[in-house]
Amino acid sequence: MRLIGFLGTLLLASLLHAAPPGNPLDIELVSEQRSIGAGAAFCLGLHLRHPAGFHTYWKHPGIVGLATQVEWDLPAGFVAGEIQWPAPEVVKMASYDAQGYQGETMLLIPLRAAPDLSAKTVTLTAKVSWMCCGTTCSPALKIPFTLTLPVAASASADPAAEPLFAHFRAQLPQADPAWQTAVTREQNSIILTLQAPAGKQPVPTVEGIRFFTADGQVDSNQEQQVAILSDGRIRLRLALSEFTPPHPATLPGVVAFPVGWHNADAPFHLEVNPKYAIPAPGSAL
Repeated sequence: MRLIGFLGTLLLASLLHAAPPGNPLDIELVSEQRSIGAGAAFCLGLHLRHPAGFHTYWKHPGIVGLATQVEWDLPAGFVAGEIQWPAPEVVKMASYDAQGYQGETMLLIPLRAAPDLSAKTVTLTAKVSWMCCGTTCSPALKIPFTLTLPVAASASADPAAEPLFAHFRAQLPQADPAWQTAVTREQNSIILTLQAPAGKQPVPTVEGIRFFTADGQVDSNQEQQVAILSDGRIRLRLALSEFTPPHPATLPGVVAFPVGWHNADAPFHLEVNPKYAIPAPGSAL
């Protein structure tokens, strides 16, 4: 049986039950706003704190694991957007490399209030499912987290929450059209090349550069071969996952760069989604 199929079956079966007492993940639903207004945009966050040795999963976990999911119970007219995911890191599921989070992170969720909102307060409920893994995995299914916020003439920020949201918003991967990207398929490999913007020459090291797959095309457990070419381009040779669709149009994901690139004093994360070039004769598309 395929590894992901076997582990996925076990994990999904576990998710048929609510989180057992003592689930190791510390999770809290928090608001960036002190109050909200009719028709106003606002942001909530799932603040995750993992004990040492534990992790949860990114929007695509890689070859093993399950992404955190949210189902909303909202007042009429309220709309919730997609989760905004901070950049992932490599996490270990047994001996396998997956994509997720350790330590502390926050999943950001944009919402918009009903345009005809007239109540004095609103109650928002997120039903959250997650898989927190260490030496064992602790599943949770649709655990409710509730926030009640006052309604005012306009939304007002919570000064105590703003730094927390700003910290994790800065960790969201960013697309940058000044980067030139290209992708091709060569038999059992994906070749991703990147060219840094003019005037921003990266330091000549490949250590710490990694691609995180957003749709499972790349096998998260296989070695990634990274090279800096003579013209300054960065080339990543990525192993195909056995679950790669036969004819993907693009390669969505995030490229992580270590401290020092572009003289940055923190890692930076580039969101990419290049279109595949027309395959050369004999390539496995």
